[in-house]
Amino acid sequence: MTIRPPWRGTISLALALAVPAGVPDAPAAARSPQELLARSDVGSFAPTSFRARLLLKPPPPRESREIEVWRFGEAKTLVRFLSPKERGKYLLRLGGQLWLVAPGAREPVRISASYRLYGGATLDEVLGTRLAREYAVESASEEEEAGGKVVVLELRAKAEHLLFPEVRYVVREATERPIRAEYRLRSGRPATAVEFVEWNDKGSRYARRLLVRDLLRKGAMTEVQVLDLQERSVPESLFDLHDSSARRTLDAGMALPP
Repeated sequence: MTIRPPWRGTISLALALAVPAGVPDAPAAARSPQELLARSDVGSFAPTSFRARLLLKPPPPRESREIEVWRFGEAKTLVRFLSPKERGKYLLRLGGQLWLVAPGAREPVRISASYRLYGGATLDEVLGTRLAREYAVESASEEEEAGGKVVVLELRAKAEHLLFPEVRYVVREATERPIRAEYRLRSGRPATAVEFVEWNDKGSRYARRLLVRDLLRKGAMTEVQVLDLQERSVPESLFDLHDSSARRTLDAGMALPP
């Protein structure tokens, strides 16, 4: 059967996940641009394993949808679609491969990592690319914006396989939080822009609301809200491509096996 994913394109939720509170500060002037990138790279501070619930609001007339994200380490991520119409549908990321598991399909279907969730956001842009590890700072400059000084970091990918060779990353100097990121194609054309709008400051610090713009499709915007984020153990059985028993347990509302 032919399976059409409910998304197109690509980006990183930067689940902007979990910057530990209380990280000791060093004088900003003493930090190199690469150090500033490491301290502001929200994708690098995700818990080892977690469960999160997200609300995605694509451009009208499409309806808002909720998804549930489970992550085990860096290499295994599961997205569960919570809409009643999509019950039993999952997206699995295992290493560098992306798979769709859908009711009625005999086997998982491998799909491109560049597909977008619900109209504008890719899995990476929602969950966060590890910028400090995957990119090097080519240049850094300071600019004045409303609210204070910002540092503009121009990044270049260290490896050929990365979808976006260039990223423009804007960081608020006083808080070391990113304000926005622009991801560019090999041609240099901007493809996706992510704006970090609202932060959670109780406990773990993470971007609670993001705006993702698909610059290749007239700037169509998807709003991403992190409704809930819990650091917790995640059973590896959730990520088994061929044995769906653990995922059926989720759908039934039962406790997961250890």
